[in-house]
Amino acid sequence: MQIVLIDGIKDVVLHNGMVRVDCVSAGPNGQENPSGTLLIPGNIVGPLVQTLANALAELDKKIREQRDSQGAPASAD
Repeated sequence: MQIVLIDGIKDVVLHNGMVRVDCVSAGPNGQENPSGTLLIPGNIVGPLVQTLANALAELDKKIREQRDSQGAPASAD
């Protein structure tokens, strides 16, 4: 498995039934460098994005619970 650092998304296109997400990472001088391309079959992109959004919401909830249990002040998000 390859690990890809993603600091941003440069472009998203649909081509031949595949969603291509061109990802970038920040270089040492702040310049965007290509870091990889996500290829997602178009027929699963909706459920995949929903699953990712749900997972990130759950992670956020756990982080907030952990922060609250440690007595740290909540940030103004």
